[in-house]
Amino acid sequence: RSKRNGNKTNPVIYEFYQKKCMNKPKKVALGAVMRKLVNIIFAVMRDEKPFELRTPEEHKELLLTRSLVA
Repeated sequence: RSKRNGNKTNPVIYEFYQKKCMNKPKKVALGAVMRKLVNIIFAVMRDEKPFELRTPEEHKELLLTRSLVA
């Protein structure tokens, strides 16, 4: 999905927003998205690593492989 100016949106965040909008008012869903983005920003700053776009399924798989290795 792209914005009018051609910039890409984050499909994971967009899907999260769409799911929230099913059960919540749009402003509440937007607040949840903002909180999620702030958490991502703080994690990037804390870990000093670039942001990697991962779907929730990819994230779970990564965690499983890390726990099996450790």
